[in-house]
Amino acid sequence: MRTLLSTLSIPALLVVGAMNPAAPAQAQAKAVNPLEQSRPFPGGPSRWLENYRFLEDPAKRTDPLDALRYHRLGDSSWLQLGGELRYAFTSTDNLAFGITGLGDDSYIQQRAQAHASLHLLDNRLRAFVQLQNTRSWNQEFPSPRDESRNDVAQAFIDANFALGQLKTTARLGRQEIQYGQGALFNIGEPPNVRLAFDGARLIFNKPGGYQLDLLALRPVRYDFDNFDDSSDNNTHILGVYASLPLASRSGIDFYGFAREMEERTYQGFIGKEDRYTIGTRLFGNHDGLDWNWDLMMQDGEHANRDIRAWAVRTDSGYTFNSPAQIRLGLHLDVASGGDAQSATTTRTFDALYPRNGTYGEAAVTTMANLILAGPSLSFTPIRTIGVMSSILQTWRESTDDYVYLPGMRPLVATLNNSEREIGTIYQFTARWQPNSNFNIDLHMMHLAAGEAVTKAGGDDVNTVVLRTAMRF
Repeated sequence: MRTLLSTLSIPALLVVGAMNPAAPAQAQAKAVNPLEQSRPFPGGPSRWLENYRFLEDPAKRTDPLDALRYHRLGDSSWLQLGGELRYAFTSTDNLAFGITGLGDDSYIQQRAQAHASLHLLDNRLRAFVQLQNTRSWNQEFPSPRDESRNDVAQAFIDANFALGQLKTTARLGRQEIQYGQGALFNIGEPPNVRLAFDGARLIFNKPGGYQLDLLALRPVRYDFDNFDDSSDNNTHILGVYASLPLASRSGIDFYGFAREMEERTYQGFIGKEDRYTIGTRLFGNHDGLDWNWDLMMQDGEHANRDIRAWAVRTDSGYTFNSPAQIRLGLHLDVASGGDAQSATTTRTFDALYPRNGTYGEAAVTTMANLILAGPSLSFTPIRTIGVMSSILQTWRESTDDYVYLPGMRPLVATLNNSEREIGTIYQFTARWQPNSNFNIDLHMMHLAAGEAVTKAGGDDVNTVVLRTAMRF
């Protein structure tokens, strides 16, 4: 308990002074609602973030679907509606490098979502509900996040009130959560079923870009039948996340998360796990340069083994002043590993619920016992088309540990060799978006397996994804 309190108190103490109502607020221009320029949000951000109250002005109803999005119900109440229909074709050979015997798979998936956001008493109360139907056809090896039939994607209630200069939101229910670049908590847009959590969240905001989140959550356990997704009662998460502005267009975050699992089978050991993560994020942009860096440490205990782990996740780049918005980027990610069979200490970093899509959609790489480095290139050749490509070299941080798949699934056979190279990821992604309501994505990835994989009986991995989405 002492470790828990220490982990969660440090980020909170760092931000309390800055958020004190007596502290001077940083000067900042009035924020412009991006939805006034283009709506709805593209795939990625949670739909509960959308604010269409500006549509009360008839002159701003410039989109043919605005009449569906916003409905005034009374002097102090309104309703927002939205939805999405997405189809994707995926073809992958050598799932999990072919080591586990899964082979190849090709399939079609559907995700249909509809949501309603009801605002009452001038937004003092808000109820948000999002339902979804997710299907997968001809998939030989589906996971619960590939197909969950009809279910509740999100359902929560907000109470909004003021504490001095602080705008405060108390939220209770099922909700999507993403912090920063998704190093620890990520929505997971590419999988057919997006990630959500059940629980409570208390959010404090102060003008100038200050925010403090306190949360108590359980991850959602996804099942294959209708309306059967439930809280994972084996896992409990407490956390604090604080955001502070440093200067114009830059800032720093401090955070701490405590995850308790009543029982976990991990690295061949079975028992209770208490894992504490503390970290900081530096982010911003200046004169074309941008940076997004997370520095993290982990402590705790699993099955009477001490946890001592660390990780760094970075994405930096430079955007040239050109009509094509050319950006050259550099990824450098490192997550610790160690003696996986040690009965006294585990040094393998567990990124909780990370954003793995950055490494390609073949689901073969995650932030555990990993060194990853390589360049990326993105540009917009014409207004409606965006292109991104990258080459990422990957190694094991420790040869005494496994190669891990997403979900902290170890490739057991990789423990039997001393090779370090996992492989080289070549990926290409293009999006055609003729308007804000429709897009087509093409993703191609080739992972040339390194000796840490080939000596375990693995092979190269190839993936092609063609995806189309319509949303309003």
